[in-house]
Amino acid sequence: MAERKLKGVPLSSGVGIGRILLLRSVPFETTGKEIDQDERVKELERFTAAHKEAKERLLALKKNAEGHLPQEEMGILEAHLLMIDDPMLIGGIKELIAKGKLARDAVVEKTKELKARLESLPDPYMRERAIDIEDVGLRLFRALLGIPELDLSATTEPIVLTAEELTPSETAGLKPDRVAAIVTARGGVTSHAAIIAKALGIPAVSGISTKELTDQTLAIVYGDVGTVILNPSEETIQRAKRQIQRLAAEKRELASIAKLTAETKDGTKLELWGNIASPEEVDDVRASGGTGIGLFRTEFLYMDRPQPPTEEEQLDAYAKALKAMGDRPVVIRTLDVGGDKEIPYLSIEKEGNPFLGYRAIRLCLENEELFLTQLRALLRSSVYGKLWIMFPMISSIWEVRQAKEMLEKAKIQLKNEGKGFDEDIKVGIMIETPAAAIISRELAAEVDFFSIGTNDLTQYTLAVDRTNQRVNRWFDSFHPAVLRLIAMTAEGAHAHNIDLGVCGEMAGEELAIPIFVGLGFNELSMAPARILWQKRTLRATTSKWAKEITAQALKLSSAQEVYAFLKTSIDEIIPTANRENSPT
Repeated sequence: MAERKLKGVPLSSGVGIGRILLLRSVPFETTGKEIDQDERVKELERFTAAHKEAKERLLALKKNAEGHLPQEEMGILEAHLLMIDDPMLIGGIKELIAKGKLARDAVVEKTKELKARLESLPDPYMRERAIDIEDVGLRLFRALLGIPELDLSATTEPIVLTAEELTPSETAGLKPDRVAAIVTARGGVTSHAAIIAKALGIPAVSGISTKELTDQTLAIVYGDVGTVILNPSEETIQRAKRQIQRLAAEKRELASIAKLTAETKDGTKLELWGNIASPEEVDDVRASGGTGIGLFRTEFLYMDRPQPPTEEEQLDAYAKALKAMGDRPVVIRTLDVGGDKEIPYLSIEKEGNPFLGYRAIRLCLENEELFLTQLRALLRSSVYGKLWIMFPMISSIWEVRQAKEMLEKAKIQLKNEGKGFDEDIKVGIMIETPAAAIISRELAAEVDFFSIGTNDLTQYTLAVDRTNQRVNRWFDSFHPAVLRLIAMTAEGAHAHNIDLGVCGEMAGEELAIPIFVGLGFNELSMAPARILWQKRTLRATTSKWAKEITAQALKLSSAQEVYAFLKTSIDEIIPTANRENSPT
């Protein structure tokens, strides 16, 4: 058969080769059958036994995953263990059985009801969590029907696991030596299955219809670009194998520089920090050689719960991160919700353009009790480490001043209560709007540091909703307009000699290293997995070279020209960057 290329959505980077193993989904449907009183007792007994078996299977899965799955992803299985005993789910199923439903029908009905509630919420993150309740429901359903767990122990060579959608627990049970790659029809980049695939280092792509796939077909999966090659030619296979070998060699090389300083050949240092969403991720940052936390996303403390976290709950989370980093900076961003991160209990009205609406600092300034609770927790946590506080989505000086006033109010409250905190806390802002970049010189006089959020800065500059798949071809952080706003921000920061960093995805882009070095940035904060890659590139540059490259890049008129120029420049200083491109 002829070689065929399918294009999907990249979920987890890397290259994998294997024969397709197509998982057939279990029809999760009701029979519609009603049962009499005697049968209800038997069905309840069947469900009780199935519930016990399903829980035991989940416990075994958790035990098998220990040691190869990071703590944050282990938390997904722990959440499922809580969910499988949740009274709303289990109690609801038993009530339906008592009313005359078959156990299997009761499981389907209650699971779908709870899943629908989550899917109806406006927040994409919360909608992704609907798969968790379905995962648990399917686990109960399979136990009732006697369907065994996914078992790949008999496979003799790595396979490309394909399915309509993999549940988080199915993904958590996979081993990289058995599964070369994952291909699914559904599942977003924020889904638990995608997060786990990244943690396990398994390339993954979604958006590929299972109708296009056949069992035992040889496939190559390029996770970085979301491409799947079916029936690859011998030339394509050999090219992919060389790419896999190159990636393995690069990982070995990267491990050798983990303890080396992040600096250019001529001694210009650039701190490489990590972005986290929970204190448990600090270990990943430290293991990757990160020397600080440049972004602690606190909104995840507020999600998946019926009310905001208390001051004590927040204090505990912030203190854990600060203690783990010792005397290294931990930049904690105040609550940033709205846009694509809605939280139901905050009762934010639905907006036509939520990214341009009631979100981030705007919401906090109008919810004093909510904001003060967080600021108090942050201040109290400062005694455990080196805390920096950062306010998101600033567009005007009055917002900064009002936020600082709220911070002072929290300090006064704590002093009156005799609660201690560090008086020497750096306060900064995120530069995410063109307005903030344009008035950066004035804003720099108000704060101790800037951190550029390149994701939002790009979407606001280019008028591209970064969550809208239809316009993603227009989203490009290397667009000349974005680069010039970044340069303008750097000038503003340097005018007042404040710290300058970046915490958007661009911080982890190899091609951006000369730009950030050339503009005199102090730190880059990124996904922990990108830290060593960026250190390698940084250590191959010189500050003089970077300034020359930056000056030329800022004169270019299109993102395509910028990419080509930066790639050629990087290829000249890092031999391993002269690599074969993945298919696009």
